[in-house]
Amino acid sequence: MKRYPRSLLVSLCIFTAVIPLTQALAEATAPFYTVNQNPFIQAHGLPPLEKGKITAINSTTSWTVLDIASASVTESAPQESIILDGESYRLNFMFRHGLKKNVEIGIDIPYITHSAGTLDGFIRNWHDAFGLTNSERNQFQANQLHYEYSRDGVTQSRMVDTTDGIGDIRLSAAWQLRCDHAPQQRCSALRASLKLPTGKAEKLTGSGGVDLSLALTNSNTYQRFTLNYGGGLLLNGHGDLLNDQQKPLVGFANLGLNYQPQRFSWMVLKAQLDGHSAFYDSALKNLGSDSLQINVGGTILFSDKTALDIGVVEDIVTSAVPDVTFHLALRLQHQKGR
Repeated sequence: MKRYPRSLLVSLCIFTAVIPLTQALAEATAPFYTVNQNPFIQAHGLPPLEKGKITAINSTTSWTVLDIASASVTESAPQESIILDGESYRLNFMFRHGLKKNVEIGIDIPYITHSAGTLDGFIRNWHDAFGLTNSERNQFQANQLHYEYSRDGVTQSRMVDTTDGIGDIRLSAAWQLRCDHAPQQRCSALRASLKLPTGKAEKLTGSGGVDLSLALTNSNTYQRFTLNYGGGLLLNGHGDLLNDQQKPLVGFANLGLNYQPQRFSWMVLKAQLDGHSAFYDSALKNLGSDSLQINVGGTILFSDKTALDIGVVEDIVTSAVPDVTFHLALRLQHQKGR
């Protein structure tokens, strides 16, 4: 009998159990909460795009986010080589609380699994159906795990067996800079986060360093359209994951457009671009190039307090991002009495 990753089984239980127990959101205009799931990049503190409007005072928003990423990449340079063939499951529990009128605090607790997976056949068919290439994926045996990076003839990181564990926990805070409501809603927030080394670099569940990020996020809503955009800087602290090649400063930017059809008020259509500068000093595109990915999908609204995001992420800069990532996020909003 096939053994499925524990994070996938846990997440499916949460998704099926939580919905009936809540009054079932909400912030339908929120952007997709995901970043580049490259195993050597997701271990750092790169923050996902968040909306320009912070959580209201005395309110708490909780997200259960599952990203399933499949990669099949082999690349070499004169002194370097990398193989990334496998699947990763990132299950993230995210909480945001409106502490004061213009202040929000939060925490992200990820659980990460790297495994051989089961999606290779499905993804080959997916790529064939949309005219996308399978040239690199066809070089590998189906459903195997092989992550390996070598430099100057020395293996720096290697993984061939399933591994899992808690990732690097991220603490966050946000300050509402402005939020106008007429004639359209325009909100801006300053967001900061501190990533702690609770994961393990040898398991690719963390970088082993303390990372700090600062970002400006914006949300503009006009009738049925919402534009979310933002950008900032990530300061990478000294860690254990390819530290001698790690760039100390990484820039990132995001842009997303949401549309709520008048005829189908229970859904929101979404498209989003997420990009960042290179994380490592490397001749390999997978590690040393800028990244750009596109996420297309939408949100299903169960009620005014519960929603489910569904998205598919594809790489635009080939090799810098996993071939495909499937994104699911269950969002719940709780209002405390005053």
